[in-house]
Amino acid sequence: MRLWLWALLPTLLLAGCNEKDANLAHNSLLYCTASSPLSFNPQLVISTETLDATAHQIYDRLLALDPVSQAVVPALASQWQRSEDGLRYRFRLQPNIRFHHTDGFSPTRALTADDVVFSFTRITDSQHPYHQISGGRYPFFNAINWAQLVQQVRAIDEHEVEFVLNYADADFLYYLASDYAVILSAEYGAQLLAANTPQLLDQKPIGTGPFFLSFYRPDEFIRYLRHPHYWQTGSNLNQLVFDITPRSSKRLAKLLAGECDAMANPAASQLDVIQNHTDLALSAAAGINTSVLALNTQKPPFNDIRVRKAISLVINKDNIVQAVYFGRATQADSLLPPALWQQPAQAAEDTPPAFPSEMQTTENHFDRHHDYEQNLAMARQLMAEAGLSAGVKMTILMPAGSRTYNPDGLKTGQLLQQQLAPLGIKLTLRALDEQILFTTLLTGQHDAVLTGWSADIPSPDNILRNLLSCRAISAGTNASRWCNSAFDAELNLALVDTELAHRQAYYQAAQYLADLDVALIPLAHSQRRLSYRRSVSGLQLLPYGGVNFQLSEKE
Repeated sequence: MRLWLWALLPTLLLAGCNEKDANLAHNSLLYCTASSPLSFNPQLVISTETLDATAHQIYDRLLALDPVSQAVVPALASQWQRSEDGLRYRFRLQPNIRFHHTDGFSPTRALTADDVVFSFTRITDSQHPYHQISGGRYPFFNAINWAQLVQQVRAIDEHEVEFVLNYADADFLYYLASDYAVILSAEYGAQLLAANTPQLLDQKPIGTGPFFLSFYRPDEFIRYLRHPHYWQTGSNLNQLVFDITPRSSKRLAKLLAGECDAMANPAASQLDVIQNHTDLALSAAAGINTSVLALNTQKPPFNDIRVRKAISLVINKDNIVQAVYFGRATQADSLLPPALWQQPAQAAEDTPPAFPSEMQTTENHFDRHHDYEQNLAMARQLMAEAGLSAGVKMTILMPAGSRTYNPDGLKTGQLLQQQLAPLGIKLTLRALDEQILFTTLLTGQHDAVLTGWSADIPSPDNILRNLLSCRAISAGTNASRWCNSAFDAELNLALVDTELAHRQAYYQAAQYLADLDVALIPLAHSQRRLSYRRSVSGLQLLPYGGVNFQLSEKE
């Protein structure tokens, strides 16, 4: 039962405050979200829900992305320099940035270069005391070869830090502006080591962000309090509560009843209700994401390209877009969403080039203009050639609940059951908790997965490398387990070349290789949405993941 949460909200809002702080119950915002965070440290995860709950609430980064221009802009670093060869970056830190003060930690100093060194050395140095804490996996950083890219992170002085690279990378500044590149407190880390409780670094986090963690009840709620010494213009909210409500219908019911001030990921079927309600508003960000069907290319019979081609031929993407997304998405003909190319960055110094809207992505090499009967005939012929005229049993895994790139994985799977049945494919659907699904994918024993990717930075590399690079198999993001050294080589060439036309050509070549081998079957590109009551203002739905409450206010 979850009805108790709203009934006890006054108690929840006042818990832990004294009589002199009676205003704590005022200016509090309740945000209904779909699932619990997997960690309170974004370095360790790739979960959108975890990033929503942590990245922009608890932490800051050296750099930030302007949500409109996509240009890299200052954050904790006020300025930076790059060497001519692109192998050294120096960052000057903002002065007097204060970490959170909580019941468990009282910082004695402001942010210094030592905190930056601590935050990034943890990721790369296997001998670092925190490297193996919380499992020792850093999916985003593993996928971009961070340990091979970064030779050293060192403090020049108290307020200047230098990154030394082994090779140039055109997206390097984007990495530092991503939701994963958060800055931790080295002083807090040392305190926890001395107390023999290092695991608390990721469970009871300390950052410099606009809110600090006050209380967490798993699968129920997260309570944040305003950081009184936040270094930027901050929210007038005293408190921010994440109410964890997996079902979209329940989140909407709470929003309509005033039991939530805002809700994450409204279903496409709910949008008309929201838009026609006088007390509700809807915010949307461009769909910089891709929903895919990943067939395990290392497991028979899906290691046979004829089987993958056959399945691709009979999937009706338009049917999926209409039935699952209610027409509020675009059919995916390639892995890269069109929105990724539509906002060229207003190039700040050292900002990697963005890509113009006229760049043509590769089309799937199958003839999409064939009518259904022709496609079905071709698919049956391919199945026969693969020795599967009688069909095959197949299980599709999917994350439980809605995702930005796919609001209803189960319904998508049911449509695929119908669409693949004429090939004799008997489909079983299994929805798994996110952590269980991640662990299952690492074993490589699955048949297929309904998955996807929401772009973290405005670069094609982020989607292509995380979904299909060889290294991404061990990171758990390459669900098809397709590995092609030529594909990886094209991605690597695109990162060391600063010429825009050359980078476009490399990414086109990489897409062609993936398409030729049916490495993945792209399904749709969808919008990110957030609904809120009109009494709330200042919510920021970021195009590259996360929700920012920094400037949120409530009447």
